[in-house]
Amino acid sequence: MSASSRQPGQHNGAHGPVRRLLKLLVEIDSSRFLANRLGAGLLLIAILAGFAAIGYWLPALLSRHF
Repeated sequence: MSASSRQPGQHNGAHGPVRRLLKLLVEIDSSRFLANRLGAGLLLIAILAGFAAIGYWLPALLSRHF
């Protein structure tokens, strides 16, 4: 189905990194196995910590040089 043949109410699904993040969130909530829940939770925490570090350290490094 091409983009021009879609109905006005139909939406494209999430693709790429957004889809993987949504799958992590669902796996934390609905996985049957505790190890999968813990692994997905730790990965999500690591992703959030990475964004926090970039958001803090990148401006600090740039402010030193400019």
